[in-house]
Amino acid sequence: MADIYFDESFTPCTQQDGFSAHMGPFYEKSINGVVHRALKVEAHHLNPEGVVHGGVTLAFADYAIYRGIGDEIGHDIRFATISLNSNLIAAGKEGDVLFAVGHVVRKTRSVIFAEGRIFTNRNIILQATGVWKIIGAN
Repeated sequence: MADIYFDESFTPCTQQDGFSAHMGPFYEKSINGVVHRALKVEAHHLNPEGVVHGGVTLAFADYAIYRGIGDEIGHDIRFATISLNSNLIAAGKEGDVLFAVGHVVRKTRSVIFAEGRIFTNRNIILQATGVWKIIGAN
């Protein structure tokens, strides 16, 4: 895993409404043709144990995979998560930057199968797979 450095080359993600705006802000940058999303871990992202809350990690995974799907099939197509399976492998800490990537595994006429991962420069934090229902075009 190559080190990624969070700097001014990461720009705010364009679609951050509702809960995403509340949880973020999220950032993005294309690295070797793959868009990486980022979340700077702050105190309000932590659980009582002092590490990133699993719900934050899962919500970031859902957002990053969703955006990764759009990167591949187009952001003009609407789709929604119907299943998200994950394994939390390590915990992030305050001050960490969580990076995330997501991509399509298979697309049918009605659903999209995708996967993604969240990581730091030290650890893989989460791996996830899921299914998104195609709703239609914007």
